Amino acid sequence: MSDEKTTRSLEHAWKYFELHAQQRMTVFNFFLAISGLTAAGIGAGLQQGDKFSALVCLLGCFLFFIAFLFWKLDQRVSLMIKASENAIIALEQAAVTKEASIFSNEQPLSKSFGVTTTWSYGRCFRTCFILVALSGLFFIFAPYLMSMTCSP
Repeated sequence: MSDEKTTRSLEHAWKYFELHAQQRMTVFNFFLAISGLTAAGIGAGLQQGDKFSALVCLLGCFLFFIAFLFWKLDQRVSLMIKASENAIIALEQAAVTKEASIFSNEQPLSKSFGVTTTWSYGRCFRTCFILVALSGLFFIFAPYLMSMTCSP
């Protein structure tokens, strides 16, 4: 592979990676904003008591749906980022010194498991999506559970 072709290929893969990594962060920020506003609505509805039970249930459903939807969006963007990472790794192995092969050297580190290891963005995002989805499921039933425990 010629140096010019390698340089152009590396620039192309980097721009693709950069675009989708930024898109991933933007999508996650929207997820945080929407789920935060929905959680605030759930809290306000719970403070009002039984008269807003149906609204709290609907907001719980919406919270679950939003977590699922954004999880699926993140899956798509994650695949695009992985594709660019694989291209960069191949180009690094072909044309860059071992010490400068940042993506190649990082790959084994992100494959480790456990709570005390370094987590990837994907693992952190998936944990947030799961927790928010479970919260949404809880709040679908919470108003009815609260009214049963509060009744004489």
